[in-house]
Amino acid sequence: MSYRFSPSLCGLKIRLEPLSLKHMPDLLIAARDESLWRYMFYGNLAEPRHMQAFIHNALQLKAAGSDVPFAVIEQCSGQAIGSTRLRDMCMKHLKLEIGGTWYAPDYHRSGVNLECKYLLLRYAFETLGMLRVQFKTDIRNQASRTSLEKLGASLEGVLRRSAIMPDGVIRDTAIYSILDTEWGVVKQSLEQRLQRSKTSTPACLLSASS
Repeated sequence: MSYRFSPSLCGLKIRLEPLSLKHMPDLLIAARDESLWRYMFYGNLAEPRHMQAFIHNALQLKAAGSDVPFAVIEQCSGQAIGSTRLRDMCMKHLKLEIGGTWYAPDYHRSGVNLECKYLLLRYAFETLGMLRVQFKTDIRNQASRTSLEKLGASLEGVLRRSAIMPDGVIRDTAIYSILDTEWGVVKQSLEQRLQRSKTSTPACLLSASS
């Protein structure tokens, strides 16, 4: 199988479809809040030149076979509201990273990230047969760290002074992971949370799925 191929992964609130330049107008709107970029390497993606470079770089890594980038699409509106990807894929050792994830602030704490991570993890473990999925985050990003721990990921350690951010800050990076031997328990927990989150699902989706 060629991992230059990108699947579309469908959930109730969102679907993940292969990222392309056609998503750029929506993503520029989604990226308008500058607070999104405090802990990320991309610069301010509300600027068209940065967004274009972000997408082009993602597509180059896809062509190289290391990354599978997605646009996060809201099912109700059909609009792109963010992006995520499978990255640093190593089929020899059956491991990869989920990263490059961001959403418009209106979708924070909405269940979108929960469903997005569930779709990616299920694909990684059940379709690709991965042994390990890891996540990296700026040690200062407490919201991200709390979300990963709630997801069921385990903190493995901290890479000290591991990267220079666009604003010149030298960051420490926290490393989290989920293993294939842990996926069954993590999956059950995520599915229970997804079931509870249906109470906040937009009416257009509930009526379509009933």
